Amino acid sequence: MTSPHSRRPARRALALLIFAALACTGAHADDASDAANPQNARQLGAVTVTGTTSALDLYGSNNASAGALGNRSLLDTPFSISTATSDLIVNRQAIDINEAFATDPGVTPLGSGYAGEESTFAVRGLPVDLLNGYKMDGLSVVNWASDLPLEPFSEIQLLKGAGGFMYGFGAPGGILNYVSKQPTLQPYASFTLGYVSDGALEESADLGGTFGGQGGWGYRLNLVHEDGNTYVQGGRIRRNAASLALTKDIAPNLHWHFNSIWQDRDTRGTYYGIILGQYYGYPTEVHTPAPLDGSQRVTQPYTGYGTSMRVANTGLKWDISPDWTASLDYSYAGQTRSNRDSAIILTDNRGDYTDLNYLGYSRYNYQQWQGMLQGKFDTGAINHQVVLGASWQALDYHYPTGPYADGQLFGQGNLYDLPLLPNPGTPLSRSTYLAETTTQRAMFASDTVTFSPQWSVLLGLRYTDYIDKDYSAGSSIPTARYGQTPLTPTVALLYKPTASTTLYASYVESLEQSSSAPLGTKNQYQTFAPTRSKQYEIGAKTEHDDWSVDLALFRVERGLQYINSDDMYVSDGRTRYQGIDLSGKLLLARNWTLLGGVMYLDAYNQQAAAGIQGMRAYGTPRAQGNLYVEYAVPQVAGLVLDAGGRYVGNEAIDAGNTEFVGAYHTFDLGARYTTNLGGHALTWRAGIDNLANEKYWLTSWGFILNQGAPRTVRASMTLTL
Repeated sequence: MTSPHSRRPARRALALLIFAALACTGAHADDASDAANPQNARQLGAVTVTGTTSALDLYGSNNASAGALGNRSLLDTPFSISTATSDLIVNRQAIDINEAFATDPGVTPLGSGYAGEESTFAVRGLPVDLLNGYKMDGLSVVNWASDLPLEPFSEIQLLKGAGGFMYGFGAPGGILNYVSKQPTLQPYASFTLGYVSDGALEESADLGGTFGGQGGWGYRLNLVHEDGNTYVQGGRIRRNAASLALTKDIAPNLHWHFNSIWQDRDTRGTYYGIILGQYYGYPTEVHTPAPLDGSQRVTQPYTGYGTSMRVANTGLKWDISPDWTASLDYSYAGQTRSNRDSAIILTDNRGDYTDLNYLGYSRYNYQQWQGMLQGKFDTGAINHQVVLGASWQALDYHYPTGPYADGQLFGQGNLYDLPLLPNPGTPLSRSTYLAETTTQRAMFASDTVTFSPQWSVLLGLRYTDYIDKDYSAGSSIPTARYGQTPLTPTVALLYKPTASTTLYASYVESLEQSSSAPLGTKNQYQTFAPTRSKQYEIGAKTEHDDWSVDLALFRVERGLQYINSDDMYVSDGRTRYQGIDLSGKLLLARNWTLLGGVMYLDAYNQQAAAGIQGMRAYGTPRAQGNLYVEYAVPQVAGLVLDAGGRYVGNEAIDAGNTEFVGAYHTFDLGARYTTNLGGHALTWRAGIDNLANEKYWLTSWGFILNQGAPRTVRASMTLTL
């Protein structure tokens, strides 16, 4: 536990920074604008008490980075891409990535970083790859069992489905790209004080500006401090984060950028999960228990996780001509993780359990170089938009070797009569060994061929030289080596019946690094050879001033991994995911804004062992629906009321479909009020999530149960200068 006195210096420092920034930037508040993104500039300038700015302008995005395709208009990208803008994240008072995408029907929460080890989700039933599925400004970062901060980013882009051509190796669930906030041309500052029940307080500052006018030294600085009791009884969180973005025009056509993030995050009273005994090698058969209240303590107050992230990328962009640009980027991402896992193994149907504690320290290091050339030219009446590039990236895994990395017994208890077990005070060893290395060398090229204003074709190809080496503790000689040199193509046909509507059909292949065996299995940490995934998608997109719709019919085929009857994690068979994903935004009568959609998913195992063949893919709901509504009250300028809802169908938690978790639905209510304070915008926000305190299970790794978030009260105040 952290003494309240130890928190005072950090809070005093932040308070001094806020007062200093108020004095320096107050005179320039009315001129704040975003030099890098005119749309963001409208957002900053539109924070007034009139309430006339369309919420679709705040919550929508016109462009996205698509990796090897470069920056593209969303309307002209033949893949499903969803975005969560900083305005949506702030107005919903989102505390994790699940809540950032709470309006997307294709996103299913899998875990909570306040109750469990991480916040993560599945896309169309497929979990996001924790090591290859996260990017920052298009470059790879590590996010193994941790939560990236949300405050430093202008938006988070989710490429749904296989990203093999666009980004290289990765599970076909999707790719998350966190886009850093960029410097503003004029001085800008905002300060937020926030509260989340049952006592977590957050202070944050967002500062930006440019020295020397257009093309000078631009900066964007974000600072965050969070500390207090979480909504879980006995739980605590302490988080400090900072980000810095810098830009400079070395010449009128040569631009330099630097983006970085630092975060230390520590949680207590969090746990690995609740596991039915038969999935942990126990000679028993335990059924899924009734869901627990999300605020109920399950583990001991001294268990938890500590993660530390260090991410930095830098690069140059050369505007060769109006039609051609070249770029070169480098990224480094490092993460350390201190585990004090608590694995709750249910041993019978009365709720009795064994509490196992896994102690360990892990390190991950990612590096990437990438060069790209983008341009366009004509061959007669046919236009070509081309991208050529090369990339190198390497990831090192360092796993724990301490005396309790394989677990120590805390004791026994019962879910419905939880004991307080004595803290053994076992020291955490920081001893590690190099467990695995992966390297990728890739070349890629794409050509979007436009035949007419209506018809175009996308052709893309990526060649990857992939090497994966596994090591045992104390040995520098690989115990296993996997090498692949795949060609992963993509092809798409686009038809635009009108300028605001695109119909498309696309095909993508991706090589996927198989999951390592999870903690608790007999072969935990074992890795497997890569598998190939294939994705087919037919879609329609339309964008208008007051409404937009994205519709996709998809089919994904991928390798199957699961825990067998011998408590071994195996790679065997294939799984087919197919369904419909429909989402949209709608502005009604200027005062009403609706965001949401529905997903239907049909996912089954194929080419698998007896008892697994033909079964429903675990961790996949058949149906899901999401809705978020805002109402700008015309009688009270600056007042906006909001409500949200989510429905998630039931899910199997094992490949054989012997156990399921039930369907659930949650409802949220909130409001915000923006007023004027000395010529500056002051916004108050308040909300209640999970209003009915629905009890439900989340299914991390498919078979690990985590409590869903309980009724949670949130409030914040933001002053924008």
